[in-house]
Amino acid sequence: MDHNPENSVLVAIGRLEGKMDSLLSMQHRFESKLEIHDNRLRDLENHKAYSLGIAAAVGSAMSLIISYVWNKSL
Repeated sequence: MDHNPENSVLVAIGRLEGKMDSLLSMQHRFESKLEIHDNRLRDLENHKAYSLGIAAAVGSAMSLIISYVWNKSL
């Protein structure tokens, strides 16, 4: 085996390049998963806000109806 220092440096650079490619690939996968989770969380938050809005509207309407019925019965 050739123990030329230049070859050792080139081999080390090749290994670093391979590790960097691996790290970049892992980062891309994590970013993709994070985006998916962000979209899911946004959908859940929007659904919750919509549900709370409907609940508030129904509660207000029921309050008005009960008030009206209560005042008519007196």
